[in-house]
Amino acid sequence: MTVSLPLQPDKGPRVPLFLAIAGNIGVGKSTLTRHLAEKWHLSLLPEPVKQNPFLKLYYEEPRRWGMQSQLFFLTQRVGLFKRAASLGSPKIVDRTLYEDAEIFARIALSGPEYKVYFQLYEYLLEHLPVPDLIVYLKASTRTLARRIQSRGRSFEKSLSSAYLRKLNIRYDAWAASFRRTPIITIDTDDLDLFSLFGEYETVTDRIADALAARKLI
Repeated sequence: MTVSLPLQPDKGPRVPLFLAIAGNIGVGKSTLTRHLAEKWHLSLLPEPVKQNPFLKLYYEEPRRWGMQSQLFFLTQRVGLFKRAASLGSPKIVDRTLYEDAEIFARIALSGPEYKVYFQLYEYLLEHLPVPDLIVYLKASTRTLARRIQSRGRSFEKSLSSAYLRKLNIRYDAWAASFRRTPIITIDTDDLDLFSLFGEYETVTDRIADALAARKLI
């Protein structure tokens, strides 16, 4: 049975919900996050991709710029989660700091670098709020590559299928073992989230059902 969020044009959820959308590069996180923020009147906490001055450099020389890029994302994501804690209204975040630290940093950093980075990450977690629900959007490597090409970000042109596949493997393992808060997985291979008539309702209903089952709405 499909459950809809109890939202009206001038109302929001009955509790200050903290929802997070997770997933690999190009899966459709930002598109879905914007849609849900508008539909459910949630404060949007966007992913700080374009502002990262090291990201393009990292894609070109991963070993040289990995730590700088990951520390930038960590500090930005911590700031977003602190902002989430200060908001007394429902909110949604585009990608979590868990993904940065437990997936991307594990690939980007060497063993000694990651050990230092992870110690900092765990310390920062003690002072941050935890989302009520994480929605993990997944897709095949082929689908991700196609979506990345279609959105045309110049700094993503160097992303290889091998890198996306490696991230996908990490993401699936992470989602299967994640225990900090409830997480649901939605396969988007057969969903069109990018067109003018994107299939948002299928995903929206799944999320609403999960929230209702956990008595979050």
